[in-house]
Amino acid sequence: MSLTSAMYTGVSGLSAYGDAMNVIGNNISNVNTTAFKGSRSLFSDLLSANVGNGSQVGKGVQLQAIQNIFTQGSTSGSENVTDLAIQGNSFFALKPPTTPSPVTSQESAFLTRAGAFKVDDSLTLVNPDGYQVLDTSGNPIKFSDNAAGITAAATAFNTAAVVTPATTAITTDIATAQAAVTAMAAGSAKTAAQALVTAATAANAAAIAANTTLGANPSGGNADSVNSAVNAAFAALQGAAGAAGTTVAAGTTTAVNAVTTAYAPVATEEGKAFSKITKIDGDGLITYLGADGVTQNFYNATGAAGVPVTAANAATVQRLAVVTAADPGSLSKAGGSLYQANANSGVSSGAFSLNTNKPNGTSEKILSNSLEMSNVDLANEFVKMITTQRAYSANSKTITTTDQMTQEVLGLIR
Repeated sequence: MSLTSAMYTGVSGLSAYGDAMNVIGNNISNVNTTAFKGSRSLFSDLLSANVGNGSQVGKGVQLQAIQNIFTQGSTSGSENVTDLAIQGNSFFALKPPTTPSPVTSQESAFLTRAGAFKVDDSLTLVNPDGYQVLDTSGNPIKFSDNAAGITAAATAFNTAAVVTPATTAITTDIATAQAAVTAMAAGSAKTAAQALVTAATAANAAAIAANTTLGANPSGGNADSVNSAVNAAFAALQGAAGAAGTTVAAGTTTAVNAVTTAYAPVATEEGKAFSKITKIDGDGLITYLGADGVTQNFYNATGAAGVPVTAANAATVQRLAVVTAADPGSLSKAGGSLYQANANSGVSSGAFSLNTNKPNGTSEKILSNSLEMSNVDLANEFVKMITTQRAYSANSKTITTTDQMTQEVLGLIR
């Protein structure tokens, strides 16, 4: 073995420990990255050279592998219901917005533990880079504004409830009610009844004025709200007038019932439209508030209007999907806190399904209003940094010393 070989032995150490320092630096730089998983360097010796008599001389070190460490990170609280963390070993499944739906196999989805999600302007649940979060059918979680349903219901309401009742029967009944209130004896009951008649008169006028607007812009909610106020005013008018002993014309009840009956489909369809996510259960069940501000719905399927919150629906609707990797340490990093499956990671090649991709809610649970923190231990990384630095310095010393020995050889000819 020559002295030159000893130099290359030292060079192998410089190369290996230089890469190891890069791994340590990457861990430290991501100490505040959501759900970041740290890595470690593993070294092995190079093939030794035979020098006779069964003896061998080592030829240096190599970086054998860089392993990702998938220990569970701590969780921190968040004010956003769509900030999610996973208690367990699974991953959220995502896809780029440009790829077709549904994702045909679990192994073709992008995986992540970083659950900082939001609903974008297309009502799709996405990560900060716009990757779409998948449900248990492999489709992006996309909510519906239910525009078609609201338009149809509002058109029916416009025809059946507003045009005839508001311009004929209701107007006549308000006049009848006004006459009855005027005839009442002075007192608090008369004052209250008069206030209700005044409110009903204003609401009726607004309903008539909004008749065209309702048909033109049914999903806006303004005209719907006006007509809802008409319903409320008439219901209150009947109650107060009745309590005061005044008989309201029978036509009023008929008109109010007609408006209420016709408005019900509009209110129902508004209740199905998306307003905001209110709850994500540990088993991935998503509950959202309807556009009416009252109705609670379960997310059902991508782009579909929600379904009522019932035990039966909870057992059948699609949920937020999770994917399990048999060997998560073998996953390939794709940047942006994303991972991709490969031949060694053990991600299923099967399609997404409600049974296989639903969190069980116990040992594998989704935590809402929470984010998983990095699992990097700074103290441990700094100790590694010191030992790696010393190893690098020692290998550089090997090269320096070998150079001095080579100089001694060159000096023999003087």
